[in-house]
Amino acid sequence: MNAATFVRSWPSAAAWGAGLIMAALGAGAIVGSDSGAAARGLGVGLVGLGLASLVWGAATLSAGRLTVPRIALTGALVSLVATAAVLFAMPARVSVLAVFAGISLIVVVGASAAVHLRRARRDGAASPAGKPMSVIGLLVAAAVVAVVVTPALNATQGALLLRDDGTVPVISHNH
Repeated sequence: MNAATFVRSWPSAAAWGAGLIMAALGAGAIVGSDSGAAARGLGVGLVGLGLASLVWGAATLSAGRLTVPRIALTGALVSLVATAAVLFAMPARVSVLAVFAGISLIVVVGASAAVHLRRARRDGAASPAGKPMSVIGLLVAAAVVAVVVTPALNATQGALLLRDDGTVPVISHNH
């Protein structure tokens, strides 16, 4: 197993993590108590981008190569702008940690797509055949993404539930 085989599955795992964070941020923007029309519209877009990211990650892992890299790069750029924009649309109800984590994962996907396109242009191959991926690489990628995404999703919920006095209500599930 070489380094390329080890990291080949990382863009798909990063896409899944970014997709989950974008969907959570979008859902929060849609249902937020102080969300305006712009925030809700941005939320719908983020949910759509999050779902598209999940589908792209699955297709990429299934194919063993980056699928539709031009669309992936465009999606990554749009996702970067939309994820940053939700922070400005709802500054009091969006977690900076979640936005940073989402953007970090989106950058991995976008950089991977850009490198793939650059290599394809240099080598003259439009769509190279799928190459083997490492199961250990996928497990490491999944663990890293879980370590990044889990606190980001928690922070997303905490930011949405934040009261005006700076406290977060305790939700009990005793019933």
